[in-house]
Parts: sequence; structure tokens; C-alpha cells
Amino acid sequence: MPLCMARSPPSRRAPAGDARQGRARLSCRPRAGARVGRIRVTLDIGIVLAVVSLAFLLFLTEVLPVELVGVLALVALVLTGVVDPNEAFQGFGSPALVMIACVLVLSSSLVRNGAGERIAARIERLSGTGPEKMILALLASVTGISAFINNVAATAMYLPVAENLARTYRVPPSRLLMPVAYASLLGGVCTLTGTSTNVAVSGGLEAHGMKPLGIFELSWVGVPLAVVGLVYLLVVSRWIPGRAAEEAEPENGDSRQGRLFLTELEVPEGSPAIGRTLRELALAENYELSPIGLIRGAVRLAEDVLDTPLKEGDVVVVEGTVHAINRGVAAAGLRRKKSSKVTPPGQGALALVEGTISYNSPLIGRTLREVDLRGRYGLDVIALWRRGGPLVEKIGHIRLRIGDDLLIQGPIDRIRSLAGDPLYLLLNDRVLPRYEPRKELLSVLAFAGALLLGASGIVPIALAFVLGALAVILTGCMTVEEAYRAVNFKLILIVGSMFGVATAIEESGTAAWMAQSMLEALGGAGARPLMMLAGLYWLTVLLTQSMSNAAAALLVLPIGLSSAELMGIAVRPVAVTIAVAASLAFMTPLEPACLLVMSTGRYRFADFMKFGAPLSVVCFLIVMLLVPLFYPY
Repeated sequence: MPLCMARSPPSRRAPAGDARQGRARLSCRPRAGARVGRIRVTLDIGIVLAVVSLAFLLFLTEVLPVELVGVLALVALVLTGVVDPNEAFQGFGSPALVMIACVLVLSSSLVRNGAGERIAARIERLSGTGPEKMILALLASVTGISAFINNVAATAMYLPVAENLARTYRVPPSRLLMPVAYASLLGGVCTLTGTSTNVAVSGGLEAHGMKPLGIFELSWVGVPLAVVGLVYLLVVSRWIPGRAAEEAEPENGDSRQGRLFLTELEVPEGSPAIGRTLRELALAENYELSPIGLIRGAVRLAEDVLDTPLKEGDVVVVEGTVHAINRGVAAAGLRRKKSSKVTPPGQGALALVEGTISYNSPLIGRTLREVDLRGRYGLDVIALWRRGGPLVEKIGHIRLRIGDDLLIQGPIDRIRSLAGDPLYLLLNDRVLPRYEPRKELLSVLAFAGALLLGASGIVPIALAFVLGALAVILTGCMTVEEAYRAVNFKLILIVGSMFGVATAIEESGTAAWMAQSMLEALGGAGARPLMMLAGLYWLTVLLTQSMSNAAAALLVLPIGLSSAELMGIAVRPVAVTIAVAASLAFMTPLEPACLLVMSTGRYRFADFMKFGAPLSVVCFLIVMLLVPLFYPY
């Protein structure tokens, strides 16, 4: 008799109160130790494998937006008849999605209302004059906060905090930012709310009629992981390249402004540069500005750029630090290229600051021309930096990504208005908005109340966080529109569609076939549960390097449940292993928390492999030790 039917009857779900919900229960559950015949590859299994493989390839290449890939995969499985339409889209009504949205709203309220600034001040007071104490206090604080709020939101909140501390203690920002991102990932596995991946896995269990994860159920493994991970980060932080310090620091001592940017400078009417060549202007020798290119009209000149006489309206592309750009532009008879609009008078002094595209910014996927910061805020973007280097192309036509750094110029009061919305753009400068302590306190109380309600079991966890989200809106901590913007609808689409894909993987028999194949590779009937957990751990880690963590977890979960069914063991150790593995994406910068710090810290792709791979191995060993101890088979 086959392990799973191609179509499972509606009654296969266990009722919520089933006393056996701690065991894997799929379409037809064999007794522990029962012999199961070899599962044959059917047409449905072939279709699922083909669709999932193609989706994986598209996730990896980013040819299409990841949320679109998830929806297309689900639609393909419906159209091919692998999964029933009524079941395919049930995931979009899951309590897990509601909880994810509400956690994002509550996290945004904390960030928006200045919780990070108060924390930074306390860290500075506790650290005294020692940078080692400062790093310990910073990383411990990040870990503690990210255990409760979304880990990417925690990274976003601490990005300007870490940079301010780096300036105060004269430590290269690169030695703080990667550890901050890693600490947020470690904190995220301590509780259910630390990352959306945990909530997604909990929702997957609930969809199978099993008890969802409790708020602190992951803490038995997550807290020891966080402690050991912090020790590792403290040790290796001194060896992380301090590339920001390798540049010459400007006179004001701000090491961030030693970073090189590309920007476009225009030859204005009546400029003394007209008729002269770039070689004659000696931009590099006199102003430390390196000419990169020359644009005349719509054509980028390719030959004799340095010896071509300049004309009015020419655009010179130069590379230099913020300090060099400020000092050299006017002296060379050039000006920063900007739109025809002029800044209204009486708006205060101009400032030049850096901004980082946040994880949930509406700027992602749009060009600067489409966004029109000049028209909306009276601000000019004069340079763009991405993943370790400045971009050479016309920046107005480049589609923005998470973690991009923008060099922004404009009136200070306009910059403050932009800084007032940290989910729109994180401003890495001292020009910060003024926060209201009342809203900060109410945001903290709303989040704490949701946690206590959910942990107590008085109301369902999802309802507890709905009440918390309503509280921050009704008390004026956020407007309804700000709450909408706080919800990452791309994440909602990915998780909702992956719930449907996971259903197809299970009901087609693909999960059972893959589970049987994996167990046979691990030794067949002699395979031990720990070997199975190790295989699931590294499969999940591999998938998270190229796709959303939640998507990877939901793809592996049906395979894990089928493996538990075949071995006749409880599903709790399987679910915990998958949730933890999916959240610990250290080896590449594709994790959103790592993308946020990549450009600002001037990291290279190899840096994440160099420092993240050993941490991944350490975490694996701890998980393999603690999961069997706290979650019996």
C-alpha cells in the first residue's frame, strides 16, 4: 500500500485537539517500524519536481521578482491538476500570515517611534570608554531585541545605532555591521516572533492539524545558539576587514565619508571650465576627484575623454569622497546635476547625508526618476553605492534594491522629514527626527501586551498580535497608512504561495518519495533520527542561500514530516530543526538583514562565506546536540 495518495481526502487533517498531534500524520500513517513499499515516481511527482526546480532556478537568478515566482509556481501546479484550487489558496487565509503582518506592524512602530535611539544612548553609557564593552553591549542588545521583533526590522533599527557608535569609538563600521546582522539572525531563533520563518513553520504544523509552536518553544535551542554565537562574533569581529578605515579620513573625522562615490557633475552656463579639458582641470591632483566618464547630450564619449574640450551642458562622471565632492565642485567650475526645479527659499541650511534603502521600502524596484525625491521632498540624490562599489551607469535609471546606499543633498528640515519614516529610507547621519516618548512607551506596551497574551494562552497567538497592532493604530503611534506600509506584502505573497506549493508537495506524494530517498541514502532501515535531522538541516540551509527563508522552510517541512512518518517519530524535533536552519543564513549576503549592511560596511561576497560558514557549522553542532535533548523523538 503506498504511503500517500495522490489526492488526500479532506478528513486526513487531524482535529486541533487530537492527542496524537505530536506525531506526523499524513494521508495514511503507517505504524512505527512498519515496512513501506518503494514509492514510485508518478506523473504528479514529476510535475512537482519540475515546477519546484524551475522556481529554485528563478529564485537563484532573480530574473523575476521572488514573490511572482512563488505565485507562478502555485498557479502552474493548479493548472496541471496537481493540487485542487480550493486547497492551493487556503494558505493566504492562514492565521500565520495574519500574525506575520501584525508582527511587522508592531516592529515598525517600535522603530518609527525612536526605540533605537534610546537603546543607543544606553549602550554608550554602559560601555564607558572601551570598544570591546561597546561591541558586547551592542550585540547583546541586538540579539535580545530581535528575539521579539522581526530580525530584519531589528537590523534596520540598529544600522544607524551601530554607525553612530562606530564614530564615537572610532571603530570601522565594517567591524560592527556584519556582527549586528548575524546577531539579529541568532536572536530571531529564540522565540516564535523573532522571524517570519518561525511563524510560517508554526502555520505549516497547524495546517496539518498539529499543535503550533509556542512563543517560547524554540528558546530551548535558540537561547544557547544565541549565547555561543555572540561569543563567536566577539572573537571574530576583530578580524573583519576594516575597509572604511583604509580610506583617508576627512578633516571632520567622520570615517563614513571616506567612502568613494560616483556622481555626475554638470558644466553650467558661463563656467570657467568651458573650453578646457579634464586633463587641464586636474581634478585628481587638485581636488581628489577621479574623472570616470564624459556624457554629451545622450552619448557617453568613449575616446579621448581627458583631452576633449568641455562644452556647456556636458556631464562629467567623477569618483570621490563626500568631502572631496563638497570641496572640489565649485572650485572646478562645475555643479551637481539636478532637475530644472529649484529649492524653495527659506528652508534652512543644506546637508549632505547617506541613506540606505530599507528592507520594506517602497523604493525597491523603482528608479530614482520614478520616485522623484526632488519633487516630493526637495532632495537630490547625487550618488549610488551597491554591494561594495559605486555604480557607473546613470543613477536615475537604475532600479533600487534593498541595502543600496544613496548620497543625498538637501535642506536639513527636508532630510528630517524623510528620516521620520525609517521604513522608507534609513538615514545614516546625525540628522534625525524628534521622537515622542509617549508613542515610544505605548509601542513597547502594545508589543509586550501581545507577547504576554499569546504566551498565556488566554487568546490565540494570532489574535493577540492583531490586538497589539490595533493598539498602536488606535493610540496614534501609527496611522493606518503607515501600518499598511509596514507590512511586507512581498513576504505575504511568498509565504502564502509556498503554503500552497507545500500542499502540492505533500499530496502528490513528492514529500514521501523524497523522504524515502533521503532515508535510503542515509542507510535505509538502519538510519537514525539524528542522521535524518542532519540531512534536513543542511538541505534547508542550502535552499535559504538562494530563496526566502520562509519559502525554504515551507518547501522542506513536508519532506521532514514524511520522514518522521516513515521513522515513526514525533514531528517536534523535525519542525524545530527546519525552523532554526532556515533562519540561520550566514554564508551569503542574500539574507535581507545581511543585504542591509553589505554596502554600508563595504563587504565583499566572500566575506560572508569566510565568517558565516564557520558559524553555520557551530550552529549545526549545537542544534544536533540540543534538539534530541529537549524535543524527544
